[in-house]
Amino acid sequence: MRTRSLAARRFCGRTVRAGCALILLFALGCHRQNKVKPIEPVEQVYKQALQKMGKKHYFAARSLFQSLLTRIPQDDRALLPLVQIRLGDAFYLDGGILNLGEALGAYRNFLTYYPQREEAAYAQYQVGMCYFGQVLAPDRDQDLTFKAIAEFEKVERLYPDSPYVERAGARILECRQRLAGHEFGIGRYYYKRKQYLAAADRFRVILDKYPHFSRTEEVIYLLGCSLFATSNPDEGRLYFDRLFQEFPDGHFTRPAKSLLKKQGKG
Repeated sequence: MRTRSLAARRFCGRTVRAGCALILLFALGCHRQNKVKPIEPVEQVYKQALQKMGKKHYFAARSLFQSLLTRIPQDDRALLPLVQIRLGDAFYLDGGILNLGEALGAYRNFLTYYPQREEAAYAQYQVGMCYFGQVLAPDRDQDLTFKAIAEFEKVERLYPDSPYVERAGARILECRQRLAGHEFGIGRYYYKRKQYLAAADRFRVILDKYPHFSRTEEVIYLLGCSLFATSNPDEGRLYFDRLFQEFPDGHFTRPAKSLLKKQGKG
């Protein structure tokens, strides 16, 4: 009996100590849960987001920017515009069709509320770049190319003194190269199928609208050939004369002269 009593007391002691330990752990856990992490100042979060962008962690950066949009007062004219435009950058730099669409929305929001700020010219240029980044190959629909040109043209019209005017002009030339390439592809398609009237119409469009097309020499040659094939040798010869004048040592000078000889015009 005495042995059982001693064992019982020991068991009770261990139980009490275990219970006290559990209570202590529970109290510590509650204390930690009640200890709320302090909210960081918005300026500090903004700097963290910029650091994330510098490391190309664009998803993390835009998550921070988006959190700031709900914390900064709407009448804040200092930090809020910067957050808006950098949010657009975080989407744009990440790339991909969906991200370009989100970037486009962010840049447009900036231009809606802050059209007179210094960064507005950049935002307008980036709107064009969002379309430019989605432009399809020359053999596909070119609707986005036209939209990109329209947005780039706004840079010069709305912000003529901006350094982005020159960049926008260069992008417009690239877009026009794509449009000319689109017309050229269609014209050559008709030419190969001996639909020479349709081909000539496309080649004329290129010469009229896109004088700086990189394949102008070939366009002139094919237009001349198309005209000869449609029993219009006089106009065809005019284009061959232009070919000889503008590209005297070009790749198509010799075949053009050969065709003239066959036509008895050499």
